[in-house]
Amino acid sequence: MLNGQIAHSYLENSCTLLIPRPPALNQSSKWHQPAAAAAASSSASEELCQGAGVVEAEALHVDRIRNCDIFVDAHDLYFYADVKLYKFHSRRTFDLRELKTLLIRFNTRENHYQICLRCLPLSAGAQEGTGGERGGGGGTGDTAKLWSGRKEYIATFLHLPTLTDATSAHLPDKEHLVQEWKLKRITDQCQLQLDGHERTYKLTNNFGYGYASEYSGPLDASEMISQLDRATCRVSEPHRMSPIQRRQERVVDEMKRFSREQYKINFVELQVPSGHQNPLRYKPKIYETSMTQEQAHLLHNISRKLTREQQPCDVFRQNEIDCGLISILLAICYDVRTTNNEPTCESGWTRSILCPLYCYFEQFDNYRDVLIAFLRRMITYPLYRNFELGRQCVRDAIEVLKGGRNWLINQLLLTHQQFASGDPSRDSFNSYYLEDYIRYVTSPSACSDEHMRLLARNLKNVLMDVNKQHLGLGVTEIETELIKELMQEMRIDAGSDGSSPQQHGHGDDELDLETDTSGQEDETTTDDDSVITDSFDSMDMDMRLIENEIVYEDDEEDEDGDEDDDEDGDGDEDDDDSSSSTSSEAEGNSVIEQCSNSETAASTSTK
Repeated sequence: MLNGQIAHSYLENSCTLLIPRPPALNQSSKWHQPAAAAAASSSASEELCQGAGVVEAEALHVDRIRNCDIFVDAHDLYFYADVKLYKFHSRRTFDLRELKTLLIRFNTRENHYQICLRCLPLSAGAQEGTGGERGGGGGTGDTAKLWSGRKEYIATFLHLPTLTDATSAHLPDKEHLVQEWKLKRITDQCQLQLDGHERTYKLTNNFGYGYASEYSGPLDASEMISQLDRATCRVSEPHRMSPIQRRQERVVDEMKRFSREQYKINFVELQVPSGHQNPLRYKPKIYETSMTQEQAHLLHNISRKLTREQQPCDVFRQNEIDCGLISILLAICYDVRTTNNEPTCESGWTRSILCPLYCYFEQFDNYRDVLIAFLRRMITYPLYRNFELGRQCVRDAIEVLKGGRNWLINQLLLTHQQFASGDPSRDSFNSYYLEDYIRYVTSPSACSDEHMRLLARNLKNVLMDVNKQHLGLGVTEIETELIKELMQEMRIDAGSDGSSPQQHGHGDDELDLETDTSGQEDETTTDDDSVITDSFDSMDMDMRLIENEIVYEDDEEDEDGDEDDDEDGDGDEDDDDSSSSTSSEAEGNSVIEQCSNSETAASTSTK
């Protein structure tokens, strides 16, 4: 889809939009047949010839004129005309309460659509600002707030843009974030009127899909999606849904399937089974590849298929093809990294579920949307749902585009085999996408090495600008919530395990403090102070011995035992700390042992 420009103007409580019709693309589609084109032109001419002054040249394109899809919200309008998407954001609120039928006028001479929407009255004291539309665009907006004469003078003196210059320049406002899944489709309520004639037409739905949107009409009977495959491909009739409606379906499904708890688990640590390598540490070998005989035979059959005569693609088609190639490559890089380049029975499902081209026949026109869509699906569907892992897959794709053409061709052929032989069969994806992309990548004239390196540079620049907030799934809020939960659990664990040790901890701190203080005193005291300190220690020891004698004076001790104790004590006379060590050891002994130890210490001191 290519964004277009919308001219708009406000008059009282109405907003008039002028939407130019996109030019016809100079390429024939695979579904166009000469007989069908002649029949379409004849039927179109019959419808338009009822009005006066309608030329046959315009009658040939009546089907394209009617092929539109419209979505509207309180402040936004999306208008998809055949191959181009027009976006408009209004500062005033659209009045959608009584919108039953919307008349769309088409001027064949000016070649544009005209839509008039009612707006709600302005509230008291509110000022209308300049209207803006996304994607750029000209047109007349609301009158900006008038500047005073003093401000005009200052602007002229400082060579600043005046009111007239600012109005004519149409400076772009900040990008308005639109929640596209909330837009309401009103295509069935619209009627088309050509050149002011009384007859009106209903809008048709016949949109292209597949490689470069070259296919139209219902899917072939032999390639209809099976009941089991509908779990992967959610669009069974892509020709009935415009690209904006397919994107809307994808966004809604992703919001329904996204699991906050599963993302939290993978955010902390990837749940890698034992014996498997961590996907974040895998290094793909894109320059070491080999093609099997079966893949070489498949490549030969795909390349020799008769296709339509290739014509130079315009910028729009070329951009859509390149975006589709990047989307397919990102899904392949994820599967290769998570399986260590050893495909499993789930590889076909992984490569299809991560690519919106297969699941919704979606069309992309810029790399940023491709990257955001991949990251959203990567944290929603597969086994490993980690944002950093998705960014690493994007870096792998950049390296492949820089010089891994052979590796890419090999992986495209492997994906073709997985889709064709898998259960359920996904061979329809091969018909509408993969085979054309294989021919595109293997053609040096269509996809040169310089062109692939250009894609790598563009993708690298886009990766630097995409963050978690752009995904629209509240990933940042989930991570913040998870961090708060972990911190709360740590506080609870610390409070339950450290309640009793905490009290002892204070005592230990006090002891350490006393030890440090005593150490400092020892370093600063003199010899006299040490003598005084020793005398006080000896006095304390004598007092403790006297108390022990008083307490245990009635106890009768065996003299022989005393003599043995004395003999044992004679060997420890040289040790000055014998008494202190005996008292310290007695603290952990029984009462009887304490008594005997005290008597032994008393006899030793007396001698």
